[in-house]
Amino acid sequence: MDNVIDLNRLWLILKKNALLMIILGIVFGAIGFGISKFVIQPKYSSSVSLLVNRKQDDKNPGAQYADQQADVQLINTYKDIITQRVTLNAVVDKLTKPHREKVGKKDYKLVPAKYSPEEISNDNLASMITVATQQNSQVFSVSVKTANPEMSRDIANTIADVFKEKIVEIMSISNVSVISKAVADPTPVSPNIPLITLVGVLLGVLSGYGWGFIREVSDRTVKEFTFITDELGLTNLGIVNYIHKMKPVHEVLGNVNQNLNSEDTRSGRRI
Repeated sequence: MDNVIDLNRLWLILKKNALLMIILGIVFGAIGFGISKFVIQPKYSSSVSLLVNRKQDDKNPGAQYADQQADVQLINTYKDIITQRVTLNAVVDKLTKPHREKVGKKDYKLVPAKYSPEEISNDNLASMITVATQQNSQVFSVSVKTANPEMSRDIANTIADVFKEKIVEIMSISNVSVISKAVADPTPVSPNIPLITLVGVLLGVLSGYGWGFIREVSDRTVKEFTFITDELGLTNLGIVNYIHKMKPVHEVLGNVNQNLNSEDTRSGRRI
């Protein structure tokens, strides 16, 4: 019985504060939408896919399988190399400093810097990178998230190029190839505007209900006769109607005397 009463009370609180909950839901939802749309800086992600696969001997199937398993095991090592300074420093230099690029067997061209050291540095580059792999797969991807879609693309592709060069120097093997270059995606991956707006609406609704619940619980006035008998265990002896505020005695006597004088005056006139 107590559970039924409690649930009924919660339902009454909900009905009583429904308008407040709707208003706060709209207000909080609008605030969440505004913050996610105009305050939080959008982030853009680009990914490059790399394949780890060395040259195989077609005449020895057993060796092929062993090489594939070895390549899969090496991916975890490659992930660590990508996020080390030996790779990141080269990526930063390639993007923030003029450098030479090979355009032929013996020809080179000078490539100007694309970005400033303030935009890309050794300190913030590592936080932009995410390396993802799948179990028993020779393919892994490098994702870069920045506030500029073109920058995300350029960093991801530069990481792939630098990593291919560094892996030859460090491990003396050439078993990494790019199977999918990064492209600039104009669609931001964060913030999630619908989700933030929905969270704002839910917070507003819960805030409205919470306010109504606290106000109801803190209200100590007796609203029903059953509270006296059921909750306090007292006997109901009767009901006293509401009595208006009583007037002072001298005011009542003054009104009586005034009425008597009025009666006497009317009686004298009749005579």
